[in-house]
Amino acid sequence: MDKDEPTRKETTEQLAPFSSAGESSLPKKRGFGATLFPPGDTPGVRPRAKNHCRKFWWCDCLVLAVIVLVIILPIIYVGIPQKAQHDVNASTLEIQEQTVSDPTSSAVHLKLVSVARSDSSFHPTLDAFQAALFLEDTEPNIIPFGYVEIPKTAVEHETTITVDQTLNVTNMDQFIAYNKVVMNSDEFRIAIRGRTGLHQKGLSKINVDYNKVVTMKGLNKLSGFNITEIRVLSTPESDGSNMNGTVSIPNPSVLTIDLGNVTMDLSVQGMPIGQSLLPDLVLKPGTNVVPMRSTVNQSVVIEMITSSFKNGILPLDIVGNSSISNGQHLGYYEAAIKANTLHVNLDVGGALAAIGLNITAL
Repeated sequence: MDKDEPTRKETTEQLAPFSSAGESSLPKKRGFGATLFPPGDTPGVRPRAKNHCRKFWWCDCLVLAVIVLVIILPIIYVGIPQKAQHDVNASTLEIQEQTVSDPTSSAVHLKLVSVARSDSSFHPTLDAFQAALFLEDTEPNIIPFGYVEIPKTAVEHETTITVDQTLNVTNMDQFIAYNKVVMNSDEFRIAIRGRTGLHQKGLSKINVDYNKVVTMKGLNKLSGFNITEIRVLSTPESDGSNMNGTVSIPNPSVLTIDLGNVTMDLSVQGMPIGQSLLPDLVLKPGTNVVPMRSTVNQSVVIEMITSSFKNGILPLDIVGNSSISNGQHLGYYEAAIKANTLHVNLDVGGALAAIGLNITAL
């Protein structure tokens, strides 16, 4: 026998994986590990995955549901509302027509025709909502002068929105300030603010803020106002008027405004000479040609012409005095016209000549 044979035998016995009975000499697996990876030949990846899914499908479904919720819920409750608000903020609003009629001391009838424009790929529907009208300079604690009811609107790239209602004045000081801005500005800005519900197909209602500032053309101090015709009456009419004529009033805005019966004070170099009435004055966009009825102190006018203005041209100052509709003073308009002084070089020579007074002979 080879002298190394005992050593090889010992090594062979130590490395033998099975006993003589064919059973493993290693300890048996127990517990969770034995369930997940049972004893026997080690399976490949696919069988092991199949075995895992068969035994723990409910756990996989739960994990998948959690992952889906973690991803989807922020999109639904954060991402989509933010996108909706962004699109509302990015839209623009243009007022194409504004008609103010039937004025009373505390309300007017307001018709607004505006166009909303949006570049969004979504076309939602906005619920009807109430919006505040206010001047920008009252922010952040806004002071609305009135509220309008915006109708339910299906939003397209261009959407026409019409408001037609009575506007009750909620803050007279602010409404006066608004009318002064309209009267005395070439351009002015008006703010609109409200909150509404947005509906997009397949999604639940999303609340959004509607906050817009619109730039509009104002009346620009009635620049270009002119007395285009004048007639001196030798005999006063029943209302006391003794000088009538026609005035031209440009309106560069999209506003139509019913100012009622407007009375204006007339003066020359600080000397009062009378009053003029513009009856039932409605300013429409463009040039307005309206009648004027005046009661003037003719003797004072003639004295001015014979002494200081021998060419017959009077530097006339015109300041609003009152605005009355159906017997009610319209204080918000009166404040605006009183804050605006008009200047006209009035040639009265021809009117005096028409009644037989030649200023060159005076």
